[in-house]
Amino acid sequence: MRITRHPHRSTRGALMAAALMLMIVGGIFVTSWVTLMSTRASQVSYLEDVCKRHIGVESSRLLAWQCITSKAFDPNNTLPASQNTMLGSGIGGFNTKNGWNNLNVYTSSSTAGGMTTVFPFNHTGLRPGATYIDVKQFIRPDASLAGNIDDYNSWQFLKTMPPVLNGDVFCIYRKPDSVTTELDVYANAGSGGAGHNANWTVQGRTVLHHPPSLFVRTTPSPLQLPFLTKSLYIQSHSTVEPPSIPYPVYGTDLNGKALLPSNMSVVPSTTGPVDSTGASNFLGYLNVVRNNNNPDNSLWHFQDREAAAGRTPTITIDVASVFNSATEAYWIAEQATPTYTPPGWPSGYDTKLKVLFIKLDSQYLKNMRIYGVVDQIIFVGQSNATAFSNAAALKPVIITIMPNGAKGRWVRDIRFERENNRRHVLAFQDDNGRPVELSWVSNPISGSEFRWRCVLVNEYQSIMFNMPSNLTQNVRWIGGVMTNWTVKRRAAGGVNPGRLLFTSDSDPAVPAATNGGPAFATFLPRDAWLESYFHPVAPP
Repeated sequence: MRITRHPHRSTRGALMAAALMLMIVGGIFVTSWVTLMSTRASQVSYLEDVCKRHIGVESSRLLAWQCITSKAFDPNNTLPASQNTMLGSGIGGFNTKNGWNNLNVYTSSSTAGGMTTVFPFNHTGLRPGATYIDVKQFIRPDASLAGNIDDYNSWQFLKTMPPVLNGDVFCIYRKPDSVTTELDVYANAGSGGAGHNANWTVQGRTVLHHPPSLFVRTTPSPLQLPFLTKSLYIQSHSTVEPPSIPYPVYGTDLNGKALLPSNMSVVPSTTGPVDSTGASNFLGYLNVVRNNNNPDNSLWHFQDREAAAGRTPTITIDVASVFNSATEAYWIAEQATPTYTPPGWPSGYDTKLKVLFIKLDSQYLKNMRIYGVVDQIIFVGQSNATAFSNAAALKPVIITIMPNGAKGRWVRDIRFERENNRRHVLAFQDDNGRPVELSWVSNPISGSEFRWRCVLVNEYQSIMFNMPSNLTQNVRWIGGVMTNWTVKRRAAGGVNPGRLLFTSDSDPAVPAATNGGPAFATFLPRDAWLESYFHPVAPP
């Protein structure tokens, strides 16, 4: 009997095995896909939570920064302890922790040297040099309020320092609001006695707080500041406005080459409130000669402070009567034939020139408020090297010069006789940008350089430096400049930038002893700024 085999049976088995394998693989694939999708869904869910937590932390950081900048730089500000400020649960918020009471950063005398809480941060921060510092701490609100916001410490370093003592030798602030012309520290304007230029040397930093103040329709763009400077720092938000810098400014280095401004992060700074609202605090204004909205950063009020403390009285010159005294450091004379003829004399003057003499190395010298009742001021310096050296140890004084009433007569001519090493603040405040001439007379104590130690503060006065008539003589202004209006050099003195040097009070070429009385820093206006360090706390 013959058995016949069916060849298709083995084929059907193979197909069934293949189908079974396909089902197994497909099942594995589908299972894997479902597992992957489930894992991806979980990941998206976690990422959503991470994003929410990140937004909550960032919102908290910015909210703390906004609070400190809007409150802590106003004088005598109080913020209660343990106060919660919330955007919402999980959205953002902070707790004031210890808060503060009658905080005034402009009267702070604490320095970073005795601090422990700043470690490991750099106590000099983004602006180089030592500072006065107040440290405040914000923390995360209680978890019942904070929601899913991670724990953190928000350290707020409120820093202040007179800029001219911190290497900012030539500081240019925002021009007055009512002015439509440019703040001129760059243009060449004619020649001869009436012309002026910007040819000088800054042996330190030049700081520009508001580039738009230098620009009008005819201003070249980009604008090169022609005077020589060691570095240029733009302390303005305009340096970071996208997509390009709207008011491009660059400088000239000490070798005459193009100098790009510093690209350090912009930290907004302020000299304090310029109005009662505080809305203009960080817009680059200079209001420190007489600022009733911020008396703790106002030279006029510094004079009151020194008098109230019994240290130095204040003399007010509001009458130009002839005066002389053996026990005073000033006297007033009337000169039909001036010792030093002011520009334009006698046009625009009375028949006699009213002259105020101030002897800077006198132990009797007081703080002075001078109105435009005199035509000329002669600052009498030291007559020999010993007197020059000793003058640095005398206590500082503040001298403010203002018009005699709104748009009234103003002091038009200033003479610096010989040299001076006494620290003092010379502050001008005008209401119409009118010119005042600064000139050097007599001769240096030795050599060919007039050394004049002084901090110049200028609010809306056109300051014109006149170089010595002897072309071999130069001027070294030791102390720095803070200005919101024109500071120029008369063209009659030539164009050599080496003839006019601006240096800091720590100028190594003219070392000076520490002055008696309170520290010189307490006689100078301060800039204030915030450095904020946000520190998430790692979970236990």
